[in-house]
This record gives sequence, C-alpha cells and structure tokens, in this order.
Amino acid sequence: MKQFYRRAFWLITLFLVILMAPNLFADETLSQKGLLWQIDRQGLTPSYLFGTIHSEDARVNQLPHDVRSRFEQADSVSLEVLMDIPTMLKVAHAMFFMGDKSLDKLIGKNLYNQVVKAMSKYDMPSMVVKKLKPWAVIVTLSTPPSKTGEVLDLRLYRKARQLQIPTYGLEKVEEQLNIFEDIPLDDQVTLLKDTLEYLDKMPIIFDKLHELYLERDLTALMTFSAEYMRDSSDNQALMDAFYKRIVDDRNSRMVKRMEKRLREGNAFIAVGALHLPGKKGLLKLLQTRGYRVSALY
Repeated sequence: MKQFYRRAFWLITLFLVILMAPNLFADETLSQKGLLWQIDRQGLTPSYLFGTIHSEDARVNQLPHDVRSRFEQADSVSLEVLMDIPTMLKVAHAMFFMGDKSLDKLIGKNLYNQVVKAMSKYDMPSMVVKKLKPWAVIVTLSTPPSKTGEVLDLRLYRKARQLQIPTYGLEKVEEQLNIFEDIPLDDQVTLLKDTLEYLDKMPIIFDKLHELYLERDLTALMTFSAEYMRDSSDNQALMDAFYKRIVDDRNSRMVKRMEKRLREGNAFIAVGALHLPGKKGLLKLLQTRGYRVSALY
C-alpha cells in the first residue's frame, strides 16, 4: 500500500507538469538550457534552482557532481510539496470516490472495460479501479508503470532528511489536488477518452521527454510537451481553460514562497523542470524580482 501512495503522489506532480505545456512558448524566442541555476542578488548568499523530472530512470537519479555538491551543502531544501507520509495519504485518499459514486456508473460499461484493461498494467484490480475518479485514472495512464516508486524528487527529499537539512514545500498538496478536484466530471471524462486514444504512444513520448531532459534543453522540452498536448486532445478550449491555474498561478505562488529561503541564502530549490522556462517561468519571474540567474549545469 505504501508503494501505491508514492505512485499516486508522483503521478499527480508529473501530470501537473505535462498539463502546463500548451501555449507557454507562443512568444518565447530565446532558448533556455540548463538544469541547475545559480540565483544571486546583492547582499545575499547565492542559492540554487534545480529542474527535476519525476522519474525513476537511473540516468536521472545519478546526480552530477555540480548538482550533488550544492544540494548536500545547502542550508535548506525546498520541493514543490513535502513528500512525507501524511501528504501521500492525502493524495491517495483524494483519488477515490466516496459513498455510492463509482467510475463504472459514471462512464458506462464499454469505456469502463477499456479503463480496467489499461489499468491492469499498473497492477490495479477492477475493484480498485471502480472507485477511482476519472482524473486519477488519467494521471496513472499518463505515466509509465512504476517499478520502485523511487523518483528523483522523493530521493532528494529523503536525502535531505538523512543529512538533516531543513526541508520545505513551496505548495500545499491541497492546492495541487484542487486543480483536479475543480475539473467538472464531464470534462474529466472527455480527457479520459483522449488519454485512452493516445495510450499506445505514451512510451515513445516519455522516452523523448527523458532524452530532452538529459540534454538539459528546457526550451526543447517545453516545445515537445506542448506539441504532445496539441496532438493528444481535440479539445484545446478545455486544456486552455485550466492553463492559468496550472501554470501562471502556480509559478507565481512558488516564486513568492521561495523568496524567504532565498533571503536566508544557500537554499537548494528543486521543482519540475518545465516550471523554469518561458516568459512566465520561474527563471523570468526571479529576474523581474531583481535576482540574477545563471546556468551552472
């Protein structure tokens, strides 16, 4: 059951990153490359912003020396949310219908059977699938089946705790969950249908995402994600309706909350790589607040 909680948590954080892709680079012309960025301002000790990908891949989890040294010597570590057991329990609980509601009643027999077949690859029996909300099925099917649950963000959290480095969350898990909970059920079903139709292409998509991440090309990573989202759904109006909450509001919230750590100095901040680039990404928002950002790795 603990592995299920971990899977549920990183599925949500990954899907939030995927959803933020549409239109972000509509006016972006400069390429942004780098996963580790130094954040400077006069009178402050430099801090560091690291772009992660929610992955178990060994190539991702083997941190290069430039990243590892600054992480291990940091005075604080901030992640999107704290990845502790209470947080994972909240995520897992939110994924399920309560009472008499069930997925099969909501989407009908034919679509439900498709979902059960697809979810069998994730070792989820039909009795569990039956109580999942549509958005929970979407985030599950939008990621490769988990083997260990040891994604990069969780490893960073555990290592920081092991090193006794104070850890902080830039968001509350309730804030992330509300993005999904506020989607009308009819719209969730529409997105679920789109996900099932695109399922066969998922392995290729995630191979490409990893490739671009390892190349440290934030612009190419975002551009590819945007193209994937355009191709995978005919309902762009629906996707765009959540754009402001999913991208702009979250980035604005996170940059405000990281400033306390930046003023303290020598902070290590790790968030999904797709939060960094673009005119409303964290790098640009930090610059508008008077910080200097420079790529180290």
